[in-house]
Amino acid sequence: GRYVPEGLRKINIILRDWRRNEPTKMDPRLLDLVWEAYREAGATDYIQVICGYRSPSTNSMLRGRSRGVAEKSQHMLGKAMDFYIPGVPLKKLRNIGLKMQGGGVGYYPSSGSPFVHMDIGNVRHWPGISRQELVSLFPNGKTLHVP
Repeated sequence: GRYVPEGLRKINIILRDWRRNEPTKMDPRLLDLVWEAYREAGATDYIQVICGYRSPSTNSMLRGRSRGVAEKSQHMLGKAMDFYIPGVPLKKLRNIGLKMQGGGVGYYPSSGSPFVHMDIGNVRHWPGISRQELVSLFPNGKTLHVP
């Protein structure tokens, strides 16, 4: 299929940097990744977005508040989303992201508003997970994730 330009424009507004009311062009590959995770989870509720696009100035401000904000965040490129889906356990969503191997997967179960981060950058994950957990997710051993 193809994206409808007007639909993409609306998504760009929804995923804008709300602190500066600044939209960007979100990468459609990110939308595909999040949609596939939604489908794989068997979700039926709305995706609750914590953060989509983040302007460089917002990213810099957040870096001053937290060590967990990357200097070259994929959020600034329109290639990352922090979200959760009501009714879908966060760990299940993280595991789906890991199995997809479509980019970065961050897991924040104890954040003020727990969420999963997914991006379309290099395949990586944080925080680290045990070898045993990786083996249970990838029993054939074919993964780009390293414990």
